[in-house]
Amino acid sequence: MATTSCCPDNSWGAPLDTNHDIKSLDGASGELRFIGPAKDLEIYVSRPTNNEGSQKALCVLTDVYGLQSRLFAICDKLATELRFTVVALDTFRGQTKDNHMEDFVEWLRWHPFESDVDSAIEKEENRSAIIYPVKDDIVSCFEFLAETYKIKSSDVGAVGFCWGVWAMTKACEMNLFRCGVGFHPSIKIESMVFGGDQEAIVRNAADNAPLLFCVAGNDLDNLKPSKGGELAHIIMASSKSRHASSSDDHKAAPRCVEFPEMIHGWVSRGDTSIDKVREDASASLNLAVDFFRHWM
Repeated sequence: MATTSCCPDNSWGAPLDTNHDIKSLDGASGELRFIGPAKDLEIYVSRPTNNEGSQKALCVLTDVYGLQSRLFAICDKLATELRFTVVALDTFRGQTKDNHMEDFVEWLRWHPFESDVDSAIEKEENRSAIIYPVKDDIVSCFEFLAETYKIKSSDVGAVGFCWGVWAMTKACEMNLFRCGVGFHPSIKIESMVFGGDQEAIVRNAADNAPLLFCVAGNDLDNLKPSKGGELAHIIMASSKSRHASSSDDHKAAPRCVEFPEMIHGWVSRGDTSIDKVREDASASLNLAVDFFRHWM
């Protein structure tokens, strides 16, 4: 299978710190732990100062570069401003896109959303391998939150970046999260990797949970309201049947927000020494904070 990227051309590449052997916690307020049945799912956990948070949490689904220091800072910001427990999952077990430039699509296929895909993959590929269904990792996150902090799964929202927005959308399709915010979405994973229907999963997810997507200028047009994008329309149409927990409907409305001067990856991987990148990354995270305050 030819190499194909989940990111558009001319996107931000790997962040500076993606070596999973030397992940830096310098300046971070959280900690790294291992959870799951095999204790092989690494997570970054950020809690509000003095651990005086509410009984609510966010599950963060990363892009294809996994856990890294920029992501830690984002988790810390969300934990501090929302007073939530924030848990980022390394669903790729220390691997990143850079380890799979020649077999990228195949690699993603070994991370299906549900485990019932594995037998079909093994039959087609005529080989066996360990697969890591995303849903299993989300369940491990729920179990960790319940056992460690007494947080119910019904009080967990989701954050996704790039590939992680696809994973978040699949989870919302199954009604696993209370609401979700996605940055520079790669919903095309559903059709490109698994042969599914992008519109179907977004429609089902939007029916189950309020969604906010922050979309880059070079993301696909189907995510952009300005281009009449069908995915954007589905998400925005879902707001008509919802009522926010506050009177400020604009901040709470499920929608796609375009950042036309940004390129894919700007929130989690962009060069924040560039003023406009820093400003738009901050603006998108502030939108997320407002959205979660309404729906959580």
